[in-house]
Amino acid sequence: MNIRPAHPQDIPHILALLNEHVRRGDVLPRTAQSIHDTLPDWLVGIDADEELVACVSLLYYSAALAEVRSLAVADKVKGQGWGRSIVKAIIAQAKHQQVPTLFALTRAVPFFQKMGFTISSRELFPEKVWRDCHVCPLLHHCDETAVVLHLTPQPIHQQNQPIIELPIIQPFQGDLPMSKPKINKAVLAYSGGLDTSVIVPWLRENYGCEVICFCANIGQGEDELKGLEEKALASGASKVYVEDLRHEFAKDFLFPMLQSGAIYERQYLLGTSIARPLIAKWQVSIAEAEGADAVAHGATGKGNDQVRFELTYKALNPTLKVVAPWREWDIRSREDAIAYAKKHNVPVTHTKKSIYSRDSNLWHLSHEGGILEDPSNEPEESMYQWTVSPENAPDEPEIVTVHFEQGIPVSVNDVQLPPASLIEKLNELGAKHGIGRVDLVENRLVGMKSHGVYETPGGTILYAAHREMESLCLDRDTSHFKEELAVKYAELVYFGKWFHALRESMQAFISDTQKSITGWVKFKLYKGNAIVIGRHSDKSLYREDFATFGKEDVYDQKDAVGFINLFGLQMKVQAMMDVSNGGKTRYAAPDYSKFKRD
Repeated sequence: MNIRPAHPQDIPHILALLNEHVRRGDVLPRTAQSIHDTLPDWLVGIDADEELVACVSLLYYSAALAEVRSLAVADKVKGQGWGRSIVKAIIAQAKHQQVPTLFALTRAVPFFQKMGFTISSRELFPEKVWRDCHVCPLLHHCDETAVVLHLTPQPIHQQNQPIIELPIIQPFQGDLPMSKPKINKAVLAYSGGLDTSVIVPWLRENYGCEVICFCANIGQGEDELKGLEEKALASGASKVYVEDLRHEFAKDFLFPMLQSGAIYERQYLLGTSIARPLIAKWQVSIAEAEGADAVAHGATGKGNDQVRFELTYKALNPTLKVVAPWREWDIRSREDAIAYAKKHNVPVTHTKKSIYSRDSNLWHLSHEGGILEDPSNEPEESMYQWTVSPENAPDEPEIVTVHFEQGIPVSVNDVQLPPASLIEKLNELGAKHGIGRVDLVENRLVGMKSHGVYETPGGTILYAAHREMESLCLDRDTSHFKEELAVKYAELVYFGKWFHALRESMQAFISDTQKSITGWVKFKLYKGNAIVIGRHSDKSLYREDFATFGKEDVYDQKDAVGFINLFGLQMKVQAMMDVSNGGKTRYAAPDYSKFKRD
């Protein structure tokens, strides 16, 4: 085996060998220039055919520490001892340079243990060790182990080898440096509120990156969007995107969910859950268009939204880095955020916080916090912002008709409306009559329970209308199976798995069931109730002549005898077995004659 120092003519061959291992995720990528600049620190293995079949390098962090890295062996010579030989040679080189400690980050722990290395803690190494980690695709899920080899320390002789003089840093007390990858440009999901406004300068200060803000108009209201672009720029953003996504939200997210019948834990119509994948989808698109290498969000480390955002990022572009400031920063209160904002000249328009945490969009308005922290408390009437109380709703009912075509609502009171406008119209009608208030305790996906109050007037009417249409047009087996799927579909949405193969497969089945869901449903809206007073479909499976008890029966009622005999056969057999074994069926009435009477 020929193990020798690398020569300039070896650089293309080293690069080719490394790239084979880079594609497998075994080593980090290197450039020809970086190899050239550190060429004295490289060793190569040359086989009998004069082909370069192995390489390794040392990276000197100080006079006391060097890293073994870029170890690669060609597939055709694996198992022939090239790896052991070249690592022995690099250890000998380190000894010659009188470096007392070598370390490596590796998945091949047994191999390095055979070479004399022992497993160590990554926290013991200087932060400079992590300077290359930001290019690793496994940045946030590192599966490499630190191994260390202590060589016999000797007086250091100055050689021609370059030494990077860096102090050894004490063990880290907080997160590993890997949680702070190098970021050049980040796209932030921006709402204009205090939290996301503060995130802009925080990202610039802590990551040294350019920040692009993205705000999705999903129906939260003009008041929340007013002045948003100016505020983001004043906070330090380099660019601001404000996209009107109301139509896409209704057409591609809300209506497919409506068709599924999904309701989380029998009450929650998923207003917040369904919005996050859309926002995150656009974040990813803007990041790709802008050449950004990261996305950021303002969700806390205790809630559901962090998962919903980040699962979407992973599904659509797993190479993007993710920053979640609430899991990193020292800001712990609204007062802390206001102080940080003032220090960094972030415009803060309101310093008095509502006692409630709210989220609103085209579909719903949610309320959490304040007195709702105790689920035994009755919500104050002043909390509600969309709906009137049922007690104060009009004394006269209002008739509303909703038309569907293949499971999609298309008109209200015979007026065709685009998807978002249709929901807005039903929100207006339902809110006026106190419809859509829900007070519930739900199980968050992170494991804890939360108490919230939701206002979903239009969604409540649409769900009731769609359910009535399906009761007319779906057969029993399909209807019952679809009800089972609705529970799982709701979980997928709630858990942030909109862009998941199972959800898409379920959607294909659901879409097929909706081909016959065409017709109308008529409601009486009255004091918190949406009362169905009529429904019709040309594709209805309900036939009056089948169901009537009048003279025009279309089947012989005597046929029911055979049906009941077969349908009840299992129960009959069980009863017969009971009688043969004990004289009575398990459901026989007690013998009351044994009881005394006064």
